Amino acid sequence: MFGLMRLSTTRPFHIVRTARLAAKTSGDDMIGLSIGVTGNFRVRQDGRLNALTDGGTVFHQARSQWELVTGQDTEIQIIKFSRYLLPPGARGVSDDSALALQAHSAAVNLFARYVDQLDRSAADLTALQRADAGQAAITLLVMALRGPHAAAPDGSDVVLLDLVKRYVREHVTEPFSLEDLARIHHVSMRQLYRLFEGIDVTPAAYVRRQRLQAGRDMLVDPRHIGMSIGRVAAMAGFSQVRTFNRAFLREFGTTPSDWRHDPGADPFTRGARPGLPGGSH
Repeated sequence: MFGLMRLSTTRPFHIVRTARLAAKTSGDDMIGLSIGVTGNFRVRQDGRLNALTDGGTVFHQARSQWELVTGQDTEIQIIKFSRYLLPPGARGVSDDSALALQAHSAAVNLFARYVDQLDRSAADLTALQRADAGQAAITLLVMALRGPHAAAPDGSDVVLLDLVKRYVREHVTEPFSLEDLARIHHVSMRQLYRLFEGIDVTPAAYVRRQRLQAGRDMLVDPRHIGMSIGRVAAMAGFSQVRTFNRAFLREFGTTPSDWRHDPGADPFTRGARPGLPGGSH
């Protein structure tokens, strides 16, 4: 989730997120970031006061009680997003993180200008374009957080690989490309391949195996018993049933049809063919 709002005031303005509203928050995944455009404003949160002018930034958490007060003739750009859009090591952002967003630094200026232009152009973009543009804003925010005094927010390779694998498993029936995987997890394609080298498999092979396992489960799921194999293949992410059948046979030593009719038997001793495991040469 990613949202934009511009607050423009001609006289002092006051917004309060009460303790009651904070208590009603389901989870703590939402983050707000206020960017000063003109004028001055201050945010009090968790007993701390941040007074900022143009170019200043401050994070505020959905789970916390906070108060925002502007001066006259003030303009603020506010973005709201899920912390899970950030890479693992950057998800603990707080008011302290705003110190890394140094006002008027090249990185922060680039991020702020992009957010400003996105806010002005959002109405002319399609829903998909807005989603992509929002993701680009998060990427620029991560770049700005990588200031000279900030630790790199990427997290360890082990943690990142686990997150990528978990995403594949949880979205295995949805269409996505390796480029999508890299973009969603804020890594390059080269880094994505390097992550999977540690488990001696390519990203494409891992995704295909997860899709095949999902298809195998669906074939014997009572909820899908009347579903054609072609439909199962499509739901598992295969555009052609012929491709699904061949990959299934290579992976499990049996055809999808045979598996559906006799899932309890050992696929490597049932219906074996010459040249396949369990077959005679």
